[in-house]
Amino acid sequence: MKASIFSLPTWISISVDNDGAQRTTNFRVDPGSPKMALLEETYRVADRVSSGELDAAGGLAALRTGYERLWRPPSAATTLGYALFSASAARLLGGGIDDMIVALPVGFAVGLSLRASAGRRERELLSEFGGAFVATLLAPLAVVLGARLGLVANMGTVALAGIVTLLPGLALTTAMSELSARNLASGSARLMGAITSLVAIAMGVAVGEAMVRTLGLEAPSDQQVAGTTALAFDVSTGLALVLGALGIAIAFHARPSRFWLVLASCVLGVVAARMARLSLDDALAPVAAAAFIGIAGNVYSWLRRRPTGMVVLPAVALLLPGSIGFRGMRDLISHDTSDTLAGLDTFTHALVIAASIAAGLLIANAVVPRRVHA
Repeated sequence: MKASIFSLPTWISISVDNDGAQRTTNFRVDPGSPKMALLEETYRVADRVSSGELDAAGGLAALRTGYERLWRPPSAATTLGYALFSASAARLLGGGIDDMIVALPVGFAVGLSLRASAGRRERELLSEFGGAFVATLLAPLAVVLGARLGLVANMGTVALAGIVTLLPGLALTTAMSELSARNLASGSARLMGAITSLVAIAMGVAVGEAMVRTLGLEAPSDQQVAGTTALAFDVSTGLALVLGALGIAIAFHARPSRFWLVLASCVLGVVAARMARLSLDDALAPVAAAAFIGIAGNVYSWLRRRPTGMVVLPAVALLLPGSIGFRGMRDLISHDTSDTLAGLDTFTHALVIAASIAAGLLIANAVVPRRVHA
């Protein structure tokens, strides 16, 4: 019996040939988001099969058993994870404690909207549009309410922090990595999927801003988002890293016992980005930061016999160019010619950053080769 398998991010084809009788089955799949617990369990079983501890049948049984025992965050925890990551993003985008507090309910509302859209394909296709609309509509209301409570928050920062969990930064970087490795079909599919997501989010923001102006409020795009180049390592940054690690651990379905690893990886990502930005120019900083993170992940994989992604995924999540790509796409759909040209430049810059991160990870694999199953 012979089997041939061809896999793309949205399609799997399996052909089985048994004494001349061939049967082919096609599956349509969604790329989905990273699941660290599943990645770790699959890696462990593959190690046992490669070492001869398990045969093929035993490996399948172990995968099935491991999948059934995987920890999966409840829906309420997933919604809370969106809120925590939004609060963290508000600080990493240049905001302060007040911005983090105001962004918390906005992120929670986005999580609720995503939870409401789950279950049916028709609703899931509108989840990014709906989440962006909710964040854009609620951000001005949250800022106004926060002002009455004595909180001074930047509306643009709060709105962007609310939708940051929707942005396909990881998909952009994965697409550029696959294109760099000459996996043109899968890389192109992921790239187009990421661009489609950015368009849906930008349209949701546009509709949300139109609704906000109808209500007589200031739109989030009317306020400039603070830059992140002068991010200081203070108490608020430490709190943001802890909240971000909690949000990433929940969103990436990491085991609760791996929280400290996720937190260490987030700190690694921020420190690597900061040191690279201080030492190198803007073109080389993402390459150096990603290379350092990739080397650290490969060393961890060799020492602990676990996937490189356990370190790389949380760390790179803080370097991703999703917010830059969103700003570019938002300007591209603007009626203002100058905004459209600026949007094209910004979106191109996001692709360059994604390619730089991909190049850095390739350099890391060349310096410290990834561990293969023994």
